[in-house]
Amino acid sequence: MLEKMRAFWRGRVCIAGRGKNPAAFLNEALRHGLVLFHTQRSETGLKAQMSVEDFRRIRSAARASHTRIRVIAKYGWPFILARWRRRKGLLGGMALIAAVVIVLSQMILVISVSGNKNVPTPILLENAAALGLKTGMWQKNADLNEIAAQLRDETPDAAWIGVRRQGVRVTIHIVEKVRPQIPSAAGNLVAAKSGLIQDIMVIQGTPLVHEGETVRAGQQLIIQDWTNQAKGFVRGRVWYSAEMTVPLQEDKLEESGKAAEGWGIKFGARVIMVTTPESPFPEARQEERSYRLGNWRNWRFPVEVIHMEYYELQQVHRERTVTEARQAAETQARAEVYAELPAGAKVVEEKVKALDGVPGTETIRVEVETYEDLAVYAGA
Repeated sequence: MLEKMRAFWRGRVCIAGRGKNPAAFLNEALRHGLVLFHTQRSETGLKAQMSVEDFRRIRSAARASHTRIRVIAKYGWPFILARWRRRKGLLGGMALIAAVVIVLSQMILVISVSGNKNVPTPILLENAAALGLKTGMWQKNADLNEIAAQLRDETPDAAWIGVRRQGVRVTIHIVEKVRPQIPSAAGNLVAAKSGLIQDIMVIQGTPLVHEGETVRAGQQLIIQDWTNQAKGFVRGRVWYSAEMTVPLQEDKLEESGKAAEGWGIKFGARVIMVTTPESPFPEARQEERSYRLGNWRNWRFPVEVIHMEYYELQQVHRERTVTEARQAAETQARAEVYAELPAGAKVVEEKVKALDGVPGTETIRVEVETYEDLAVYAGA
């Protein structure tokens, strides 16, 4: 490795010697103290590699042996440096772009809000700006923990606020307080979904169903009287189910865990990638993010920073036993079922069934029985 690095730093040339007596040329080269590497015969003479310093002294050996020397390839740092010297404008442009990317990567370019439904995004951004969190500021000048704490104090409808930085992007995450829903007008209580009634309590209104009765979604449960809206509680059992099929053998593209990223600058419609212009993987999933500097008055900064992420995809052949396939199908089906359960639902019973399916696959059905509130106001 050290020898390769030394050869790269000093530079090498690959030469082709054409003459009737290659042996005479080799003898002359040795007599002049020239060192040849990877020497081999060719149809017209020989090929060899030598250092740049030795190549400058090869003329005497070539003349003495009546050999014509031609350079067929050049390797190493001296030639790279000479090539870039002829492209000073491009090199300067790349250096400028790299400097701009380095400077912009130390700034906050994008501020976004997530998790809010009732609290307006412009108000959160305005409050954050008043606390010192603005686009175009240096990242080291933003105390995100302190800003998050002050935002929580200034936002009564927020149960929690966190501020997180990822690269040049800052995201304000908010969890809003859950307040009880008060019906704005009188109405009837109807079934939110199909189920079996187990408990019913009427506070106001007239019940149309009884315990032990099966109801369907939208069916009226308690109706309002002449003066007041319907009030009460109706709770019962509800059933959910999901089926998943997993093959015993499967070929699919999956992420290998390897990733690469590249940064570039976009001027209008033109993109100049400074690092990793293309995916280094044969197959990959790409994600592109663009970050724009904030506006100054009515002027919009014409440059965007482009961040490309490449995630390697590889073809994977997977073979599962019957037990492994059933476990995978059960895990997926259970996740789908529990994603449907409403907050506050109590799981009473869970059943897992193996179903007959297509040969070479395993199908699992997960059934969940819950005890939950059934009554909602019509139109809610």
